[in-house]
Amino acid sequence: MTAVARVDTATAVLPLPAPLHLGAMTVTRREYSAVRVSDADGTTGVAYCLSREAPMAEIVDRLVAPHAIGADADDPSAAWDRMLRGSAIVGRVGLVRRAIGLVDIALWDIAARRAGVPLWQLLGTGDAPRRAMLVAAYPSPQRTPRDVADEVLRQAAGWAQVKVSRIPDPAYMRELFVILGAELPRQTGLVVDVGFGWQDADEALSEIAQWGAPDLAWLEDPLLPEDAAGCARIRAESGLPLSVGDEVTDPAVLRALVEQGGVDVLRLDVVAIGGITPAREIVSWAAERGIRVSGHVYPEVTAHLGIEVETFARGVNPYDPAPSFVTGGPTFAGDVRPAGGPGLGFGLDPAVFAFDREERP
Repeated sequence: MTAVARVDTATAVLPLPAPLHLGAMTVTRREYSAVRVSDADGTTGVAYCLSREAPMAEIVDRLVAPHAIGADADDPSAAWDRMLRGSAIVGRVGLVRRAIGLVDIALWDIAARRAGVPLWQLLGTGDAPRRAMLVAAYPSPQRTPRDVADEVLRQAAGWAQVKVSRIPDPAYMRELFVILGAELPRQTGLVVDVGFGWQDADEALSEIAQWGAPDLAWLEDPLLPEDAAGCARIRAESGLPLSVGDEVTDPAVLRALVEQGGVDVLRLDVVAIGGITPAREIVSWAAERGIRVSGHVYPEVTAHLGIEVETFARGVNPYDPAPSFVTGGPTFAGDVRPAGGPGLGFGLDPAVFAFDREERP
C-alpha cells in the first residue's frame, strides 16, 4: 500500500472590482482555500474552494488532515470514511464536511494520476461534452436592465443556459425579462438565481407574480434548501421549474428536495457535499429518479462527474477570479469537456496558492 503522506493548505484573497449582491449577501472579495495532498511516492493532487470567509485551511489542518494521512492513496472512498469518522464528533455536516470535501477531491486526483488515467475514466463517466451554464451577470441598481441584458447577450452565444441573479425590484426584473425574452438566442435558456433571498413561499410567489410570466429554464435557490415543502409549493403554484441545492452539506437535504417535489433539477456543490465520494452517490441516486443534476461552480471537478456544469466566463471577469489561477482543466466551448490528462487535469498557480511558503503543524 502507498500511503497518503502529507496534506498542505493555502488561502488566497482576491478583490472584486465591484460588490456583488445576491439574496441577503454582499460579496466584496473572493477568498479561496486550497489543498495539496501528497502520497509517499510523491504523487500530488489538488483541490480548491470558495471559503465563504470560513477558516477552511485551519479546519483541514486540525480536523481532517490527521485522518487522511496514512490512508491508502489508491482508495479515496476508504480515506473518506476515515476522515468522516475521525471528525464525526464535530463534523458530519457543515464546515467540517466541506473540509473533507476538499481533501477527498485531491485524493481522487491522486488515485487517477497513479492509475495514469483522467478522473472521468476512473469514474466511468466518459468524456462527452457536458451541458453547461454560464453565470453571465449580477444586476444592481446602478445599472439599467438594458445594461445588464447587453452584458448577458454579449456572452450568450453557444451556451445552453445563461444565469443572472435576482434583484429585489420586481419592475426591474420584469423589464430585464422582456429584453432577454426577445433577444436571447432561442436555444439558450435563462436561469435566475435568488440566492435564498425569500423568507418563505408566500413572499416568493407574491414577487414572482409581478415578474410578468418569464420563460425560465429554472428558478434557482428561492428559499433556504431545508424548506423543501416551500420549494415544492413555489414550483407547483408558479409553474416555474426549480433548481435548489447550492452550498448544501447534508445529503438528506438534497434527498428531501427530490422526495417532496421541490426540484426539477438538483444542484450539487461537490466540495460542500463532502467531495467526489458522496457526490457520486447523490448523482446515481438522482439518476434513478429521473432528476437532472447541475454542479455548483468548480467546473474543473464537476465535469468529471458527468453532470451539467456551471462556469463563469473564462479569463478575466468581474465576478469570479478562479479562471485566473487555474491552469489546464476542461475545454469550454458552450459545452464543457473534461480534461484528458491524468487525474483532474488541472493545477493551481503557485503564485496565488503558496503551499511551500506556509508553515503547517
